[in-house]
This record gives sequence, C-alpha cells and structure tokens, in this order.
Amino acid sequence: MEMVEFHKHPLLPVTRFSFGSCKGCSSFGYIYGGYRCNELGCEEYVYHKECAELLPEINHSSHPDHPLKLLIRDGESACNRCGDSFKNGYFCSICDFKLDIRCAKGPAPLLILENSNLHDHPLHLVKKSIYESGYDRKCKACDIDVYFEIGLCYKCYECKLVFHEECDKFFPEANHTSHPQHPLKLLSYKAAPKYADKKCLLCGMGFDQRLHHCDICNFSICSRCMSNPPPLVVVSRTTHEHQLHLFPRRMDFTCNACGMQGNRSPYFCLQCNFMIHRKCIDLPRVININRHNHRISYTRRLGHGDWKCGVGLCSKKVDGFYGAYSCSKCPKDVFHASCATREDVWDMIELEGTPEEPEEPPFVVIDDNTIKHFSHDHNLRINKDGGMLHESILCQACVFQICSELFYNCEECDFILHEKCANLPRKKRHLCDSLPFTLDTNSEGEASKCYLCRQDFTGFRYMCLNRDIVLDVRCSSLSEPFVHESHQHPLYYTGGYCMSKCTACGDCTNREIYSALFNCDECDFRLGFKCAILPHKVMRHRYDDHPLCLSYSESSVDGEYYWCEACETKVNPRKWFYTCKDCGVALHISCVVGDVSYVMPGSVLSVARLAGGLKFYDGEVVPNTSICRPICTVCNSRCKLPSILQCNPRSTIFLQLSMTGYVCSLGCH
Repeated sequence: MEMVEFHKHPLLPVTRFSFGSCKGCSSFGYIYGGYRCNELGCEEYVYHKECAELLPEINHSSHPDHPLKLLIRDGESACNRCGDSFKNGYFCSICDFKLDIRCAKGPAPLLILENSNLHDHPLHLVKKSIYESGYDRKCKACDIDVYFEIGLCYKCYECKLVFHEECDKFFPEANHTSHPQHPLKLLSYKAAPKYADKKCLLCGMGFDQRLHHCDICNFSICSRCMSNPPPLVVVSRTTHEHQLHLFPRRMDFTCNACGMQGNRSPYFCLQCNFMIHRKCIDLPRVININRHNHRISYTRRLGHGDWKCGVGLCSKKVDGFYGAYSCSKCPKDVFHASCATREDVWDMIELEGTPEEPEEPPFVVIDDNTIKHFSHDHNLRINKDGGMLHESILCQACVFQICSELFYNCEECDFILHEKCANLPRKKRHLCDSLPFTLDTNSEGEASKCYLCRQDFTGFRYMCLNRDIVLDVRCSSLSEPFVHESHQHPLYYTGGYCMSKCTACGDCTNREIYSALFNCDECDFRLGFKCAILPHKVMRHRYDDHPLCLSYSESSVDGEYYWCEACETKVNPRKWFYTCKDCGVALHISCVVGDVSYVMPGSVLSVARLAGGLKFYDGEVVPNTSICRPICTVCNSRCKLPSILQCNPRSTIFLQLSMTGYVCSLGCH
C-alpha cells in the first residue's frame, strides 16, 4: 500500500532532532529524525517517521470487523479506544468507529487496569474533565495534580483516587535504554534528593513536576525522555561518515559541529574522536537568516582567522577549527551554527540545491538622471540642486521632510521620494522575524500600525504576509549592531512578550503586546524603536526658523529646567528634547513629533476613544499651519503639533461629548 499524503507539500526526510508537536499524531516532545516540510510558512510541519509513513488503510485488533481508513481533518473527534480527542486518525464509515493515531500505531492504554502497581482495586481509564468533588486532585503515585494537564487518567471509583496514565508504566520504577544498569524511580520534583541535578541529563531541559532518578548513579531524566527515549545510535551522513553513539553522562566537551561547549550526553564517534550536541545533528547546508542579506553555507572548518559571530547579542569568537556558517560574498561574515539555526533567526528552509532567485531592483535606470520606479507610473528625475524644500513637502515613502537631501521627483505630478527611499529593496529580512518581508507601496494610502514602534503611519511599508506583520520603512532600516548617538556602546535587538523599559523615554512595554528594544550588553541601557527612529534633525518648525536638533540630555545642568516653546511647560534637560543650537529654544519631543507625524496629511484614521463614553470617529490628518492654532475638543488646549486630527463622529454610544472638531493627538485626554 502507498503512503497517505499528510501535507499539501512534499515532506523531506531528516535525521535532525526537533522539539515540538508532531502534525500527525499531535503528541508533544522530541522528534528524533522523521519528516518535515521545507516550504516557507510551513516550518512547523514536522512528523514522526512512523506518522508520515502511515498506511491509508489498516486492519486493527480493536475493530476486527472492518478495515479502518486514515482521514486527515481539521475537526476533533473522540477515540473509541481511549476516549481522548484527536484530529488525524482512522475511521470506519460503516460503524462510525474512530481510532486515534497513538492507539493505531502502538499498544493502546488499557481501559481497565486489573492488576497494577498503582492500586489494589480496578482502575478505569477516563478523559480528564472538570474536577469532581470527592476525588483527590493529586495522583496517588507521584503526588502531582492530575488536572494540571489535559489528557487521560485512571480513576478508582471505589476509593475516589486518581492516577496519571503514564504512572502505570513507570511507578514505582522502570528501566530505560540510556541507563540499563539500574531501574529509574518515579519521583515528584519536590521529593527529589537535593544532590540530584536540576536538569535532565539527556536533553538538558528543566524538570516540570516529576523526574526519573537512579539514586545509585545520581542519574536523572525528565518524563519526556523517559517515555520517548533518544536513539542510542544515529546514522546521519550529512553530519558524520560513521555511526554516532549516545554517551549518556555529565561531561564537558566542545561540539565539533558548532564549536560551542556542551556539558551532557553528546553523541560521539570513538574512532574519529568526534563529539556533537544532539541539536547539531544534521545541520542544514545552505540557509537564509535575518541577520544577513545573502545566503550562508555551513562548513565543517572555517580555517585560521579572527572571527566573531554576526548574530546579535552573541558577537563571541568563532573558532575556525570547528563548524560554522559563512557567506561566500562577504568573507568576513561568519556565524556560530547554534546561533544561525535559532528559530528566531533562521526561516527553517533548507536551500541546498535550490537556485538563488535574482534580486529584483526597485527601479530601472533610464539615463544618468532619470529612473522608472516600480511604485509610480511616471519617470522620476533626480534633483541635485541642494536647495531647501518647504517643510510641508514630504517623501511618499517615509512621510518625512525632504529638506536638503537628494530626492527624485515626478515632473508630471507631485510624487517625490528621497534618493535613499527610492533605493529601498523590494525584499528584505529583518531582525524581528525569521521570514522575509516584501516592500508594499500602499497605493491606497491606508494607515497601518508598525509592529515595532507601535505608531500609525502611511507611505511605503514592509509586509510579512505569513505572519501578518507590518513595518514602516524607518524601523525596517534599523539593523544590528545598532549604533546610536545617545549611547557609547553598540546595541542589539531583543523582542518578545515581556516587561521592559526604554531608557530614553521611560515607557514600559506590555506583556500582552510584542515588545522590541535595542539592548546594550555592556550596561543597563535599552532603546525602544519609537525613540530609535526619532529624527536627529527637524528642518524648520513653526516655533523656530532654524533646524531643531535632538538632544540626549544635558547632565551638566543640575536642578534647572528649560521652558518648552510649544506647550509652555517645563522641559527636563536630563531627558531627551529638541533644541535650536542658534536660539537655545527647547521643546518636548512630543511637541515636535506627534503620534500622527508619520501619517500623510489628508489620510483618514479610524479612532476608538474611551473618554466620557466609548466613541468611534474618523479623523483626517491635517497640517497645523494656521496662524491661530485650533482648540482641541478633548483637552481644551491649543493644538501644538505639526499635524493634528480633524474629526467627524462616525457612531457614538454615549453622547456626553461631541467628537466634532480638532484633536491634538491619538493619546490626548
């Protein structure tokens, strides 16, 4: 019989170890080898070897009357054998009998345990549900809460006791292939002896609530490695020409594949004195990463040289006598194998044997002064006059002043681009995600919110469609090491759902929103993207005819305050602010760059505000250039920012306040 097609793309056989959920049987843990999808956007599709090779039809002892057919489906069903929920499995269309893959490919858990080490009475296999009154919450075998995880458990109806399903296999002790000398005792983490290691000897992960321990040898492993032991022998021709054997013990070693240190359970080849981390087995040969613009290739030895890793906060020495990644076009750029293959760096696509796509240029050169840019219907001509344009003339890509920079303009309409913006690549990679981004010209002019600085903007944008991520061109241009005038050390990108604080503005990030910062690994300095993209110089402002320069604090000013020319309140000189070096004028950053400063005038923002009741309104961004500044409808003060919102109510639930009129900013209250 032929294998069933589990996935829409061909699956690639691998010997690499991966950690996650098998898309076939949905079990979570280590997958040793197996199959994976090598298409962009499908990097999570990993399968056990036996799951990917399942037959489309089987005969099974649990249902001897009819054959069972394998169905791949999105909805969930309940297994008639164990009662657990599943998606992919075997079905009998005649009897409506359902069997999950776990029960189909291996010994199914017994529905009733008659003679068990767990308990004297019969135990019944049931699906975990809401805790039932009268039953003990904790497993009588390991003293751990049974309802902490979903799945199956055993119950004694007579004694009102519950047991984990897996405790039947391992209580009070069981043998393991990686430690054949003695059986391993099942212990709760709290009951583990103090001398025991705090991490699994095999995979190096911390213990959850239980562990399996040999008190004779001080050998401890986690539940995942106990139920799903790593192979004792691995054959991976892309890794080494000989068999690799597991050496299950604590030992310090240098991995031949990546040159980094390890401290437990390597795989080794005795005749070659070759040792390797389990995670470095079957490293990909050619890959793309978000820290480099070209493909990089794995080499088993770099050779002599003073190398440093090009991935973020690592920047450590790369030993040329071990394996690493390098770029054929940029000989000085090398990367640790363990850094380059991180999930937040590598897009998980192997490119060996795949021809490289030619880079698509953003424009076609017509002559020395004229280009045809892909974003515009007409030709654009470069302007090298060096004159100062009015501050209201904005680049269509970055929505910022052209000022005295080189630019391209259209002679048939008012389309204009900075020279640097005209050269923005059509495709690029960015630190914030491992997948590529595509430049979108946003011809409709709709406003988006940047994933990194969390500000509304129009103009060109980079989009990662697989992740639904949008970046403005300012944030997308920042790379690492990031050198900023405000700090003496290079900064490196970190992102995640965590609480952090920008040193410049003091804003705290939210655990519920993805937060991106540049961090210093030499001191406690952090810089958020909103502050990192602040323009160093603003040419012409309604409060001063000279350029305003960004000041990063004046530590020499002790106990004094400046006076903001816009809002007429104090400016703390020990914080960032804008100042005129000719006149000494000082302004708050929020009085120069507002939250609609990156939105093209004439654009409409749909806004929801909770102020005196929930209100929805459409606000058109308009320049604040009139001699008499309008009064804000919300805060009743004069609107001070260069761009403000002219609002019209769309729908109002509570009518205490009218939203018709002007609003200073989205954050006005």
